[in-house]
Amino acid sequence: MSRWKRRERDPRDTARASSPNEQPGLPYPDGWFAVATSGEVRPGTVLTRRLKGEDVVLYRTTSGRLSVVRPFCPHLGAHLGHGGTVRGDHLVCPFHQFQFDPEGTCVKTAYGTPPPKARLATLDFREVDDLVFVWSHAEGKAPQWEVEGIMGAGFRTPRCTRFPLAAHPQDVAENFVDFGHFGTLHKVSMAPLGDQEIDGHLMRFRYQICPGGERAGAKRYATLPAIHVTLEGIGSVRVEADAMKFGFELRARMSVTPVEADRSDMRVSVALRPTGSGRRPVASLVAAVAPYVFAPAAAVDIRRDAAVWAHSRYQDQPRLAQGDGPIMPFRRWARQFYGDPEQAPEQAPARAG
Repeated sequence: MSRWKRRERDPRDTARASSPNEQPGLPYPDGWFAVATSGEVRPGTVLTRRLKGEDVVLYRTTSGRLSVVRPFCPHLGAHLGHGGTVRGDHLVCPFHQFQFDPEGTCVKTAYGTPPPKARLATLDFREVDDLVFVWSHAEGKAPQWEVEGIMGAGFRTPRCTRFPLAAHPQDVAENFVDFGHFGTLHKVSMAPLGDQEIDGHLMRFRYQICPGGERAGAKRYATLPAIHVTLEGIGSVRVEADAMKFGFELRARMSVTPVEADRSDMRVSVALRPTGSGRRPVASLVAAVAPYVFAPAAAVDIRRDAAVWAHSRYQDQPRLAQGDGPIMPFRRWARQFYGDPEQAPEQAPARAG
């Protein structure tokens, strides 16, 4: 029996602790993972988030500078995310009021004595498309690529919705190349436009959502033209649609962050921009309101997928059939995001049948 079997659990049970008798799921992947929106970390805010079974602490100085650090004070171990505060450009420990600058250096004590030679463990992060991404690598390697922004000039601040999932980030990424399930689960017909393209940490492909008569799924996405999808590592999916009906461009990002071995947070960010004849006051209003409509539509499909992921298991030797999509090319590409080859999911050849 493979050691990569997925544990089963109720998808609504997102807070239950893992039992030691449960089988492990896929290992944590390496890469950039979104842990918050920029708006959640306003000046003076200290925020704790989970990433791969551990806490990380985000804070923004009163001048607006963001930092991300490991949670424990090097003095006597207080958790900086529980009672820590921001004072000017410094993070202040809740226990002894030691202060740390944005580089993590201890610069002041509460006693008026020289600070110890101590530093917080800082983490690499990027603010892109109104999200805060944190780099995480099993072997402690420095960032190996940059997060590319897709929401340029003219796009409003993205509307971001968070979904807790009993799933692994690879489940979500693989979902985009599993063309067969679009018709069976989501009731839409997806027509690939050419083959997938692989460029290092990126996998790109295009497809067309084809109308399906009166099917609800087709109606939800009737305004979308050809869709450009880019998998940016395992943790982020970029979706771009130009020349939409009524004169708009759409940009969306689906970011999946592993918070525990069997649980992830998915953030769906959506923004629109009027183009051409659509650049009118009413078009700007529609661009501001439309993401609030797309979010519930996306939620319908995400919940359908999530109900399956919560009770599925990773098949390292899937018995694939014609029409499934480029699942095995995707898995071979995905191996690079597991730093230790011994920890990467097995990629045995698959045969139709």
